[in-house]
Amino acid sequence: MKDIGTNWSSQNPQREELEREVLDFDVLYVGGGPGNLISLWHLLNKIDEAKKNGQLIAPLTIGLIEKGDQIGDHIFSGAVLDPRAIEEAMPDYLERGFPSEGCVTQEEVWFLTSERQGVRSPVVPPFLHNIGHHIISLSKVCRWLASEIEKRSIEGVDVMILPGFSAMKVLWEKESAGTLRVKGVQTADKGVDRSGNPKSNFEPGNCLHAKITIFGEGPRGHLSRELDEVLNLQSAAINPQVYEMGVKEIWEVPHGNIQEGFVLHSTGWPLPEGEIGGSWVYALANNKVSIGYVVSLDSRDPFVDGHSVLQAFKNHPKIAPFLKGGKMIQYGGKALAIGGWYSMPQLSFPGGMLVGDAAQMVNAARLKGIHLAMKGGMCAAETIVTCLVSQDFSLNRLNNYSELFMGSWAGAELYTSRNFHGIVQHGLTPSALAKLNIALVSNGWVPGDPLRINTDAHQTETTEKYYGKKSLKHSDIHDLIKTENLQFSKLDDVYASGTNHDEHQPCHLKIVKGNDVCVECYEEKGAPCTVFCPAQVYEMHPDALGHVHQVDIAFSNCVHCKTCDIKCPEENVIWTPPEGGGGPKYTLC
Repeated sequence: MKDIGTNWSSQNPQREELEREVLDFDVLYVGGGPGNLISLWHLLNKIDEAKKNGQLIAPLTIGLIEKGDQIGDHIFSGAVLDPRAIEEAMPDYLERGFPSEGCVTQEEVWFLTSERQGVRSPVVPPFLHNIGHHIISLSKVCRWLASEIEKRSIEGVDVMILPGFSAMKVLWEKESAGTLRVKGVQTADKGVDRSGNPKSNFEPGNCLHAKITIFGEGPRGHLSRELDEVLNLQSAAINPQVYEMGVKEIWEVPHGNIQEGFVLHSTGWPLPEGEIGGSWVYALANNKVSIGYVVSLDSRDPFVDGHSVLQAFKNHPKIAPFLKGGKMIQYGGKALAIGGWYSMPQLSFPGGMLVGDAAQMVNAARLKGIHLAMKGGMCAAETIVTCLVSQDFSLNRLNNYSELFMGSWAGAELYTSRNFHGIVQHGLTPSALAKLNIALVSNGWVPGDPLRINTDAHQTETTEKYYGKKSLKHSDIHDLIKTENLQFSKLDDVYASGTNHDEHQPCHLKIVKGNDVCVECYEEKGAPCTVFCPAQVYEMHPDALGHVHQVDIAFSNCVHCKTCDIKCPEENVIWTPPEGGGGPKYTLC
């Protein structure tokens, strides 16, 4: 079967319409993260139950596509896993060989007051209790989940897990009432040169059609952006979607540097006053350490640089002993959703659903979203199987997904933490600490509930404080983090991420308003992208007179964190996926 569609490419909009292969699915998952993988597992369980009860007899085809070359390659998290969801979906997960790095046996919380000093909290706040939870590499967990799914065999059910396929755009169809319905997605063309022209090995992308498409593409997904633009999914939310950006390194350290099962969280230094973020140090198996820092991307500071913060953090006397004598073996960076309950978009829509970070399913207070994404995936699966049994794929039926999730323990958890980011968005001030204490005893309520997050106000404050003089540079306003303290440059760390892209393909970072806007941003605002990017993708090279004529984009460095898409002050960058397979190669993150 063939389908006629217009190739999506800002590099070559004049390309003629192409004839594309069509693959038909009953259910299609976009993204190989924990929410979608657990959803697929749970869906197979529910289908098996329905078949045994005589409710489902038709053959079914289920697909999952992932832009990484292998499942897990692009998966990045802290991470300490609350096992509640996976225990529900897969009660025998430990017997099946779940790749735990060990369970938390000791935890500390610190407030670092300076580059030499800090105060340990006498008690661990309830929302940071992790004793008994699994320390994990999420990339390992996702690879393991995919392997467990591939072992399943249900008569009449064909499951296709397809890594190396990037979904480039949403496919739409009109319903009888004239409304638009998601029909599936189109995958990326392969074998295209930097100008967008086909090479000798050109392969047009496929049209993947489905009765239901589940989007689990992580935070700030380009498909989620398209869904919102067409269907206005964010209109019912009280707050906009908001994000943090985390960077981490995996170290191999001498035996004895860190106790098995040890977890540390901190906040404070090296963040400037009034900013919010925090760190982690987790003991992994085989004398490895996960160390990372998260900074808020709705910060007033346009030059907030998670990589530099992490490098400084590692030098603190409380932290440095964990790494002494060790070597850094992997690096990564990623944005994460932190808006939670009040930032959640509409979860279901004609023909589709949102799961995980794409749906702001993260508890910012607990620094956790994996278990919530998994529970969201399970609720989606339970809704999907009722659609398959009844052959009713209407929006009314799909809306059961939102009802199931909001009524579950996961919805209750998000509701309890609904005001957390609003409370701490200006730092751990005395007022914020008082509100946190109130929220702990009032199921998340604080005076002013719901607390509004006004990103426009942040931009106004930013303009007044940081911008306003020609050629303002990062060095003009930041002397807290000294470059001589950096243990690794961004390029050193990018090398450790295993990132690789075909440099002959079109740049996947789209400058939508033109190069002149970038040049003007450099002159007036100091080009914050050259600072906040954790992979040194954006570079400005002044001439002898100090003028810049274009921005150089080293897209081959990109670790797919999407910070530029979120933080660009001119909203001039849109992140899109490269040809399938390009990007980082996480094995331990």
